[in-house]
Amino acid sequence: MRWQFGKQVASLNYTSGNIATLLGAEIDGPEDIVVNGLSTIQNASKGDLTFMVNSKYAKLWNQSAASVGIISRAMKIDGHDSTSRALLKVDNVDLAMAKLLEQYKCEDDLPEPGIHRTASIHPSAAIGKGVRIGPAVVVCSGAVIHDGVALVSHNRIGRGSTVGARSILRAGAVLSHSCSIGEDSILHTNVSIGTDGFGYCPNSDMSDLVKFQHVGSVVIGDRVEIGSNTCIDRGKFAKTLIGDGTKLDNLVQIGHNVEIGQNCVIAAKSGLGGSVKVGNWVQIGAFVGIAPHCNIGDGAKIGAKSGVMHDIPPGEEWLGYPAGKLKEVLRQWASTRKLPTILAEYAKVIDH
Repeated sequence: MRWQFGKQVASLNYTSGNIATLLGAEIDGPEDIVVNGLSTIQNASKGDLTFMVNSKYAKLWNQSAASVGIISRAMKIDGHDSTSRALLKVDNVDLAMAKLLEQYKCEDDLPEPGIHRTASIHPSAAIGKGVRIGPAVVVCSGAVIHDGVALVSHNRIGRGSTVGARSILRAGAVLSHSCSIGEDSILHTNVSIGTDGFGYCPNSDMSDLVKFQHVGSVVIGDRVEIGSNTCIDRGKFAKTLIGDGTKLDNLVQIGHNVEIGQNCVIAAKSGLGGSVKVGNWVQIGAFVGIAPHCNIGDGAKIGAKSGVMHDIPPGEEWLGYPAGKLKEVLRQWASTRKLPTILAEYAKVIDH
């Protein structure tokens, strides 16, 4: 693959027909259109393929220069010219996009296999096969680096910590002592795992704050991806846990002793207070704050900029500050918008 003017361009000769075969798509249009690259519907040029995830983008199809578009089978586009352009109809546009992007993926920017001359590896550390250890990496005593791991540069793997097979730590990601990362996980730039938790109390004469030492650890599962500048605090007594398949965005803060289940997604700038428990398949929007000790049930969804101060049952959708059930909060907001009109009408009645 190569890049051209900010757009990823294929070095292979894909056509609308073989992409339809790859995706199991129904094709409406010619099968011999050569696909030069991928682009957004607004910026596409002739020969580009684009994706339309909802009707908002589908309305732009007839004005777009793209030659091939991917839509859901249920989506209708009026005025499509099937003699010169092709629509590929799939069951799930997002999954189709993910599958096709794999074909366009660039080679990962990782160090060469082996240990860079500027790396510092303690003699007691265990280093697996096929490991890539880049410049200025520090691996401390008793650490275990399993097969196929990549430590890109300026990483520090603390005393007694473990990095599972094929995991990648990008530049500046740090794993403090006695913590572990599972297999096939990715820590992006400047992630910090195992920092002290945030815990203090006033001393006896109220002259200072006493720090709670955090003697627990952090355990991160398999296939976890953690965005840049995210911090995960170690447990006060036991473990802070991140379940298999969970994805954290950039700038997320996970407090001490938090437990997050499997396949959760947490968007940027969210913060989870100490001892919060999150079930499986939970979705948390950006800028969400969750108070300490709250429990979030399996499959719950929390809207962006919500402030959660109570437990959320499984499967419920909550929103707002303070957060409440989605439908109730939307009714409250609708009522608030009507309030000026209601007050004006009430004033007329009083005046009469």
